[in-house]
Amino acid sequence: MARLVRISGPARQTLENAIKDLKSKRARAGWFETAKYEDGTPVASVAAGNEYGSPDTPPRPFMRPTVAEKKPGWAAISRQVAKNVVNGAQTATQMMDLLGMKVSGDIAKTITQLTSPPLKPATIRNRLRKRANQHTVGSLDKPLVDSGIMLGTLSHDVEDI
Repeated sequence: MARLVRISGPARQTLENAIKDLKSKRARAGWFETAKYEDGTPVASVAAGNEYGSPDTPPRPFMRPTVAEKKPGWAAISRQVAKNVVNGAQTATQMMDLLGMKVSGDIAKTITQLTSPPLKPATIRNRLRKRANQHTVGSLDKPLVDSGIMLGTLSHDVEDI
């Protein structure tokens, strides 16, 4: 049975401040407004098209499966690091930055491991044509990784809420 512990004095104020600080921050991972392809297309739009598919492209989900698989681990990390915030060893911003870094890294790893559904032959031919002009680098048949822009602009930030 859990025991109720009453905290008073300066320790209570420290705890209340830490909780307030933690509740005032949010980590975000993904593609932000500045992430664009050379033609001005927002990377977030392309990522969403890959995640959910479009009339021309089958879905290649990478965010939703990552969240489903990793969310319990992210929660465990948050609980552990929140103790550091309460103890004054880290700030809430540092904690959220660490969490955002972990989330964006896990999403990036999923992107690099995704291999299906396979690319259409026309997409592979288009990549070959680009390679002849030396405009892009990457695998000819690897979904989601052609120019490396989507993977390279995946980021995180911490915002006040």
